[in-house]
This record gives sequence, structure tokens and C-alpha cells, in this order.
Amino acid sequence: MKRKNKTSLLKKILKTLPVLLAGVSVIYLGVLIKDIDIPTLMPVNDVQVIGELNFLDRDEVESMVKSEVQGGYFTVDLNNIRNTLMRDPWVSNVSLRRQWPAGLNVMIDEHQPVAYWNHDGYINEAGEVFKPEDLDTSLNLPRLNGPEGHHNNVWKFMNVLYQEMALLEYEVVRLKLDDRRAWQLVIAGHESIETSDSVASEISVRLGRFDTEKRLQRFVRILPALTAEYRLAAGKLTENNIKVIDMRYPNGFAVQKSEA
Repeated sequence: MKRKNKTSLLKKILKTLPVLLAGVSVIYLGVLIKDIDIPTLMPVNDVQVIGELNFLDRDEVESMVKSEVQGGYFTVDLNNIRNTLMRDPWVSNVSLRRQWPAGLNVMIDEHQPVAYWNHDGYINEAGEVFKPEDLDTSLNLPRLNGPEGHHNNVWKFMNVLYQEMALLEYEVVRLKLDDRRAWQLVIAGHESIETSDSVASEISVRLGRFDTEKRLQRFVRILPALTAEYRLAAGKLTENNIKVIDMRYPNGFAVQKSEA
């Protein structure tokens, strides 16, 4: 009986021996790898920035990533690199992927500016404000102004105005919400914008702070007839000579002509 027990115990030991040896091997390998200089053994020496960049410099991004690489192919801290890139105001999102055997692919989504915000920032397609160190003032973007923290309201109203003005072949070039929460916009015709003569044909529209939606709808109704009337002089069609349209009246409006 004792002999059978010894035989059974021996079989169990033989069965578990490979598992024990594998465990010891893994532990030994871990200790060995810990002492190996991984960056020297498998360094990351090829960084590729993938995708179209309109506002960021590709070479500068690659240099930044290379300077942040610590560790080798398997140990490089991707989260640290991503966090570093996300600090750039132009960067909307970053994803990184290892490329065997020594590469790192960097995919960057830039913010796409759709309007200027005040004097130091942009608004992107999602209505979010971002503020790079320098603004490119040559971009053909509308200028939105308002108190800090109210960019979302201004952007939403801009979308409403865009749809209304597009039907009338006008564009909103400036929109302002002042400290009293009164609205003022500046529009220009499509033709003048295309011919770079928008300043001469700009019309300032004052909507005020009350009954804004009602005043806007009234403005949309009277604009075509009003501009046609003021462009007709001596039986000839002339350039627009309306400077200001003031809608801050209960049942009417006021028009100020330009000096020309």
C-alpha cells in the first residue's frame, strides 16, 4: 500500500515538474531582462507622423516625439508621449502605434478653425475655443467676439445666422455679443467677398438684447427689398451704400447711409 502511494506521489511530482520549471524560467528571464539595457537592445529610431498637417510642423513633431522616447520598443511610454503632444493647442487628438521592429507611428488630429474668437483664439467645428501662441490673421474666417465663457452661445447663434444669410447671398463676417448681452453683426455680399471688396459693402446690423429672434426674422424679410432700394440711384444700379441697419425698434428699423 505504501509503495503505491510513493508511486502516485512520484507521478504527481513528474507531472508538475514542467510547470515548476516554466515558472522558474519566467522569473529568471524577468530578472535577466530587468538588467538588460532595452533601449540599446531594441531602440526606437524611426518615428513617422501620419496624416495631413495644416498648422503643425511635421519635422518639429517628429523631433518632439524622439526627444520624449524613453525605453526601447517594448517599454517606451506611449501615454507620456501622447500627453506631451496633447499640450499643443493645435492638437485635438493623438494616437500612437508601435511599428515592428523599431518604429513608432504617430497619428495627430488637428483642430480645424472655423472662426476667430476675440483677439487671441479660434473656435473649432465643435464650438470649442483653443488658443495657439500665434494667430494666423490671413485665414478667411468670421470674427466672433463675446465675454469669456459665452463662446458656445455666440457659436450657436452664428450657425443660425449662417443659414439665414446664405439664402440671401450674404455672409456674416463679424458677430459680437457685448457685455450688456446685446447682439451686433456685420454682413457682406458674396460677390464683394470674392472680389476682396467686402469692407466697402459691409453692413452693420444691430439686433440689441431683447426679442432677438423676432428682430432677426424681421431683418431677414426686409433686407432684400432694402438693399435693392438703396442700390438704385438715378435709375442705375450702384454699389451698396447702407452702413448701418438698426433693428432695435418695436415695429420698425432705422437705416444709416454711408458717406459715399
